Amino acid sequence: MPDLEDISYSRGRTIAAVTDYYIFLTRMYLKESHVVYPPADGWPSIVNADPAELRDLGKSDEVLALMAHLPYIRYPSDMVGASEDTPEVTPGSTVADWSDLIPRLSPSHGPRRESGEDLRILTEGRFHDISPPHVFGLFRNRDEAMVLDTELGIVHWQDCHGRIQFRGGSRGIEDVEWDLDDEVPEEEADWRRGAIAFEISDFFKLLKNQFIHLDWIPISPFTVRDGHDRDWPHEEGMMAMLEDVYREHGWADLTVYRKSDCLKAVQKALAEKYPESCCHHNPDA
Repeated sequence: MPDLEDISYSRGRTIAAVTDYYIFLTRMYLKESHVVYPPADGWPSIVNADPAELRDLGKSDEVLALMAHLPYIRYPSDMVGASEDTPEVTPGSTVADWSDLIPRLSPSHGPRRESGEDLRILTEGRFHDISPPHVFGLFRNRDEAMVLDTELGIVHWQDCHGRIQFRGGSRGIEDVEWDLDDEVPEEEADWRRGAIAFEISDFFKLLKNQFIHLDWIPISPFTVRDGHDRDWPHEEGMMAMLEDVYREHGWADLTVYRKSDCLKAVQKALAEKYPESCCHHNPDA
Protein backbone atom coordinates (compact mmCIF):
# COMPACT_ATOMS: atom_id res chain seq x y z
CA MET A 1 0.00 0.00 0.00
CA PRO A 2 1.42 3.45 -0.85
CA ASP A 3 2.36 6.06 1.71
CA LEU A 4 0.71 9.44 1.39
CA GLU A 5 4.04 11.20 0.91
CA ASP A 6 4.75 9.01 -2.14
CA ILE A 7 1.56 10.08 -3.92
CA SER A 8 1.19 13.10 -6.16
CA TYR A 9 -1.69 14.57 -8.12
CA SER A 10 -1.74 14.78 -11.91
CA ARG A 11 -4.69 16.11 -13.89
CA GLY A 12 -3.73 14.01 -16.88
CA ARG A 13 -3.43 10.79 -14.89
CA THR A 14 -6.73 11.50 -13.17
CA ILE A 15 -8.57 12.04 -16.46
CA ALA A 16 -6.99 8.84 -17.81
CA ALA A 17 -8.08 6.81 -14.75
CA VAL A 18 -11.67 8.08 -14.95
CA THR A 19 -11.82 7.49 -18.72
CA ASP A 20 -10.43 3.96 -18.38
CA TYR A 21 -13.07 3.11 -15.77
CA TYR A 22 -15.94 4.35 -17.91
CA ILE A 23 -14.66 2.47 -20.97
CA PHE A 24 -14.41 -0.68 -18.84
CA LEU A 25 -18.06 -0.26 -17.85
CA THR A 26 -19.09 0.05 -21.51
CA ARG A 27 -17.45 -3.29 -22.18
CA MET A 28 -19.51 -4.91 -19.44
CA TYR A 29 -22.95 -3.24 -19.50
CA LEU A 30 -23.08 0.47 -20.34
CA LYS A 31 -23.85 1.70 -23.84
CA GLU A 32 -20.90 3.49 -25.41
CA SER A 33 -23.21 6.43 -26.16
CA HIS A 34 -23.69 6.97 -22.42
CA VAL A 35 -20.09 8.19 -22.09
CA VAL A 36 -19.65 11.78 -23.24
CA TYR A 37 -16.30 13.48 -23.74
CA PRO A 38 -15.40 17.17 -23.45
CA PRO A 39 -14.17 19.35 -26.31
CA ALA A 40 -10.43 20.01 -26.30
CA ASP A 41 -10.99 23.33 -24.53
CA GLY A 42 -13.24 21.77 -21.88
CA TRP A 43 -16.98 21.72 -21.30
CA PRO A 44 -18.30 25.18 -22.30
CA SER A 45 -20.84 25.12 -19.47
CA ILE A 46 -17.92 25.09 -17.01
CA VAL A 47 -15.19 27.12 -18.71
CA ASN A 48 -17.66 29.89 -19.64
CA ALA A 49 -19.56 29.90 -16.34
CA ASP A 50 -20.04 33.16 -14.46
CA PRO A 51 -17.12 33.54 -11.99
CA ALA A 52 -19.47 34.83 -9.30
CA GLU A 53 -21.62 31.72 -9.60
CA LEU A 54 -18.53 29.50 -9.47
CA ARG A 55 -17.40 31.21 -6.28
CA ASP A 56 -20.63 30.05 -4.66
CA LEU A 57 -19.52 26.47 -5.31
CA GLY A 58 -16.33 27.21 -3.41
CA LYS A 59 -13.90 25.11 -5.45
CA SER A 60 -10.31 25.79 -6.51
CA ASP A 61 -9.20 26.67 -10.02
CA GLU A 62 -7.66 23.20 -10.40
CA VAL A 63 -10.87 21.47 -9.37
CA LEU A 64 -12.82 23.52 -11.91
CA ALA A 65 -10.25 22.80 -14.62
CA LEU A 66 -10.43 19.07 -13.87
CA MET A 67 -14.23 19.12 -13.90
CA ALA A 68 -14.11 20.87 -17.28
CA HIS A 69 -11.98 18.14 -18.85
CA LEU A 70 -13.47 14.96 -17.38
CA PRO A 71 -15.71 12.63 -19.37
CA TYR A 72 -19.14 12.04 -17.88
CA ILE A 73 -21.91 9.49 -18.12
CA ARG A 74 -25.39 10.59 -19.01
CA TYR A 75 -28.60 9.35 -20.58
CA PRO A 76 -28.99 11.34 -23.85
CA SER A 77 -32.02 13.62 -23.55
CA ASP A 78 -33.08 12.92 -27.13
CA MET A 79 -33.25 9.17 -26.54
CA VAL A 80 -36.69 7.59 -26.46
CA GLY A 81 -37.73 7.07 -22.86
CA ALA A 82 -35.04 9.36 -21.50
CA SER A 83 -35.44 10.42 -17.91
CA GLU A 84 -33.61 12.31 -15.20
CA ASP A 85 -31.90 9.08 -14.15
CA THR A 86 -28.46 8.23 -15.49
CA PRO A 87 -26.81 4.81 -15.44
CA GLU A 88 -25.29 3.68 -12.17
CA VAL A 89 -21.52 3.18 -12.02
CA THR A 90 -21.45 1.60 -8.54
CA PRO A 91 -24.43 0.26 -6.57
CA GLY A 92 -26.67 3.26 -5.97
CA SER A 93 -24.22 5.77 -7.48
CA THR A 94 -24.44 7.84 -10.63
CA VAL A 95 -21.74 10.13 -11.97
CA ALA A 96 -21.74 13.72 -10.76
CA ASP A 97 -21.90 15.34 -14.21
CA TRP A 98 -20.45 18.74 -13.42
CA SER A 99 -21.02 19.94 -16.97
CA ASP A 100 -24.72 19.65 -16.12
CA LEU A 101 -24.58 20.58 -12.43
CA ILE A 102 -22.66 23.86 -12.68
CA PRO A 103 -25.24 25.55 -14.96
CA ARG A 104 -27.75 25.00 -12.16
CA LEU A 105 -25.94 27.74 -10.21
CA SER A 106 -27.23 30.32 -12.69
CA PRO A 107 -30.39 32.39 -12.08
CA SER A 108 -31.33 31.52 -15.66
CA HIS A 109 -32.04 27.99 -14.42
CA GLY A 110 -35.25 29.35 -12.91
CA PRO A 111 -37.03 27.33 -10.24
CA ARG A 112 -34.50 24.51 -10.66
CA ARG A 113 -31.62 26.77 -9.66
CA GLU A 114 -29.42 25.31 -6.94
CA SER A 115 -26.87 26.86 -4.61
CA GLY A 116 -23.26 25.82 -4.27
CA GLU A 117 -24.16 24.23 -0.95
CA ASP A 118 -26.96 22.25 -2.63
CA LEU A 119 -24.47 20.79 -5.11
CA ARG A 120 -21.92 20.02 -2.41
CA ILE A 121 -24.57 18.20 -0.36
CA LEU A 122 -25.57 16.25 -3.47
CA THR A 123 -22.02 15.10 -4.22
CA GLU A 124 -20.12 15.19 -0.92
CA GLY A 125 -22.64 14.03 1.66
CA ARG A 126 -21.63 14.72 5.27
CA PHE A 127 -18.33 16.21 4.10
CA HIS A 128 -20.03 19.08 2.27
CA ASP A 129 -19.76 21.74 4.97
CA ILE A 130 -16.13 21.07 5.89
CA SER A 131 -14.55 20.07 2.56
CA PRO A 132 -11.71 22.34 1.42
CA PRO A 133 -11.77 23.99 -2.03
CA HIS A 134 -9.38 21.42 -3.53
CA VAL A 135 -11.79 18.51 -2.90
CA PHE A 136 -14.93 17.63 -4.90
CA GLY A 137 -17.43 14.80 -5.26
CA LEU A 138 -17.12 12.26 -8.07
CA PHE A 139 -20.51 10.58 -7.75
CA ARG A 140 -24.03 11.12 -6.54
CA ASN A 141 -24.93 8.50 -3.93
CA ARG A 142 -27.73 8.37 -1.39
CA ASP A 143 -25.52 6.82 1.31
CA GLU A 144 -21.83 7.28 0.58
CA ALA A 145 -19.42 10.03 -0.40
CA MET A 146 -16.46 9.53 -2.74
CA VAL A 147 -14.45 12.73 -2.96
CA LEU A 148 -11.28 13.47 -4.91
CA ASP A 149 -8.49 15.63 -3.48
CA THR A 150 -6.53 17.50 -6.15
CA GLU A 151 -3.75 18.52 -3.75
CA LEU A 152 -2.99 15.09 -2.33
CA GLY A 153 -3.89 12.93 -5.33
CA ILE A 154 -6.28 10.71 -3.38
CA VAL A 155 -9.92 9.71 -3.21
CA HIS A 156 -11.68 9.40 0.15
CA TRP A 157 -14.46 6.80 0.32
CA GLN A 158 -16.80 7.30 3.23
CA ASP A 159 -18.23 4.06 4.68
CA CYS A 160 -16.24 1.81 2.34
CA HIS A 161 -16.91 -1.79 3.40
CA GLY A 162 -13.84 -3.78 4.46
CA ARG A 163 -14.88 -6.58 2.12
CA ILE A 164 -14.49 -4.23 -0.84
CA GLN A 165 -10.91 -3.42 0.13
CA PHE A 166 -10.05 -7.10 0.58
CA ARG A 167 -11.57 -8.25 -2.70
CA GLY A 168 -10.32 -5.20 -4.56
CA GLY A 169 -6.71 -5.86 -3.65
CA SER A 170 -6.10 -2.51 -1.94
CA ARG A 171 -6.19 -1.69 1.75
CA GLY A 172 -5.91 1.99 1.03
CA ILE A 173 -3.59 4.50 2.62
CA GLU A 174 -3.16 3.87 6.33
CA ASP A 175 -1.48 5.51 9.32
CA VAL A 176 -2.07 9.08 8.15
CA GLU A 177 -2.10 11.36 11.17
CA TRP A 178 -4.44 14.00 9.78
CA ASP A 179 -4.75 15.77 13.13
CA LEU A 180 -1.00 16.53 13.19
CA ASP A 181 -1.30 18.73 10.11
CA ASP A 182 -1.83 22.28 11.33
CA GLU A 183 -3.43 23.21 8.00
CA VAL A 184 -6.22 20.62 8.41
CA PRO A 185 -9.05 21.76 10.74
CA GLU A 186 -10.00 19.29 13.47
CA GLU A 187 -13.44 18.52 12.02
CA GLU A 188 -11.96 17.84 8.59
CA ALA A 189 -9.26 15.64 10.13
CA ASP A 190 -11.92 13.63 11.96
CA TRP A 191 -13.84 13.07 8.72
CA ARG A 192 -10.73 12.07 6.78
CA ARG A 193 -9.78 9.55 9.47
CA GLY A 194 -13.19 7.92 9.11
CA ALA A 195 -13.15 7.78 5.30
CA ILE A 196 -10.46 5.51 3.90
CA ALA A 197 -8.24 7.08 1.25
CA PHE A 198 -6.88 5.57 -1.96
CA GLU A 199 -4.45 6.80 -4.57
CA ILE A 200 -6.65 7.90 -7.49
CA SER A 201 -5.75 5.18 -9.99
CA ASP A 202 -5.91 2.54 -7.22
CA PHE A 203 -9.41 3.73 -6.36
CA PHE A 204 -10.70 3.10 -9.87
CA LYS A 205 -8.91 -0.27 -10.05
CA LEU A 206 -10.70 -1.16 -6.81
CA LEU A 207 -14.07 -0.33 -8.38
CA LYS A 208 -13.26 -2.37 -11.49
CA ASN A 209 -12.35 -5.38 -9.37
CA GLN A 210 -15.80 -5.38 -7.76
CA PHE A 211 -17.30 -5.96 -11.21
CA ILE A 212 -14.61 -8.42 -12.28
CA HIS A 213 -15.35 -10.62 -9.25
CA LEU A 214 -19.12 -10.01 -9.63
CA ASP A 215 -19.34 -8.58 -6.16
CA TRP A 216 -21.24 -5.86 -8.01
CA ILE A 217 -23.65 -7.11 -10.65
CA PRO A 218 -25.31 -5.00 -13.37
CA ILE A 219 -28.93 -6.07 -13.69
CA SER A 220 -29.47 -3.78 -16.69
CA PRO A 221 -27.56 -1.06 -18.57
CA PHE A 222 -28.77 1.32 -15.86
CA THR A 223 -28.74 -0.45 -12.50
CA VAL A 224 -25.99 -2.08 -10.44
CA ARG A 225 -26.67 -4.25 -7.41
CA ASP A 226 -24.30 -5.31 -4.63
CA GLY A 227 -24.13 -9.08 -4.84
CA HIS A 228 -23.70 -9.29 -1.07
CA ASP A 229 -26.87 -7.38 -0.21
CA ARG A 230 -29.52 -9.38 1.59
CA ASP A 231 -32.04 -10.92 -0.80
CA TRP A 232 -35.60 -9.70 -0.45
CA PRO A 233 -38.13 -12.54 0.01
CA HIS A 234 -39.30 -12.24 -3.60
CA GLU A 235 -35.68 -12.11 -4.85
CA GLU A 236 -34.15 -15.06 -2.99
CA GLY A 237 -31.30 -16.53 -5.01
CA MET A 238 -31.51 -13.82 -7.65
CA MET A 239 -27.96 -12.50 -7.38
CA ALA A 240 -26.45 -16.00 -7.50
CA MET A 241 -28.52 -16.71 -10.60
CA LEU A 242 -27.31 -13.52 -12.29
CA GLU A 243 -23.70 -14.33 -11.44
CA ASP A 244 -24.15 -17.65 -13.26
CA VAL A 245 -25.60 -15.84 -16.28
CA TYR A 246 -22.56 -13.58 -16.53
CA ARG A 247 -20.16 -16.50 -16.17
CA GLU A 248 -22.03 -18.45 -18.86
CA HIS A 249 -21.52 -15.55 -21.26
CA GLY A 250 -17.76 -15.37 -20.75
CA TRP A 251 -17.35 -12.83 -17.98
CA ALA A 252 -14.75 -11.70 -16.95
CA ASP A 253 -12.67 -12.59 -20.01
CA LEU A 254 -13.28 -9.58 -22.22
CA THR A 255 -11.92 -11.43 -25.25
CA VAL A 256 -14.88 -13.84 -25.18
CA TYR A 257 -17.54 -12.00 -23.16
CA ARG A 258 -20.79 -11.56 -25.11
CA LYS A 259 -22.18 -8.34 -23.71
CA SER A 260 -25.36 -7.97 -25.76
CA ASP A 261 -26.37 -11.60 -25.37
CA CYS A 262 -25.60 -11.49 -21.66
CA LEU A 263 -27.72 -8.42 -20.93
CA LYS A 264 -30.63 -9.93 -22.85
CA ALA A 265 -30.22 -13.19 -20.92
CA VAL A 266 -30.19 -11.26 -17.64
CA GLN A 267 -33.51 -9.60 -18.48
CA LYS A 268 -35.02 -12.87 -19.69
CA ALA A 269 -34.01 -14.68 -16.49
CA LEU A 270 -35.38 -11.87 -14.31
CA ALA A 271 -38.69 -11.79 -16.18
CA GLU A 272 -39.12 -15.56 -15.99
CA LYS A 273 -37.93 -16.28 -12.46
CA TYR A 274 -38.43 -12.98 -10.62
CA PRO A 275 -41.45 -11.30 -12.24
CA GLU A 276 -42.17 -9.30 -9.08
CA SER A 277 -38.73 -7.74 -9.06
CA CYS A 278 -38.40 -4.08 -10.01
CA CYS A 279 -35.20 -4.87 -11.88
CA HIS A 280 -36.57 -5.23 -15.39
CA HIS A 281 -35.23 -2.93 -18.11
CA ASN A 282 -35.07 -3.02 -21.86
CA PRO A 283 -31.43 -3.86 -22.65
CA ASP A 284 -31.76 -2.10 -26.02
CA ALA A 285 -32.87 1.22 -24.46
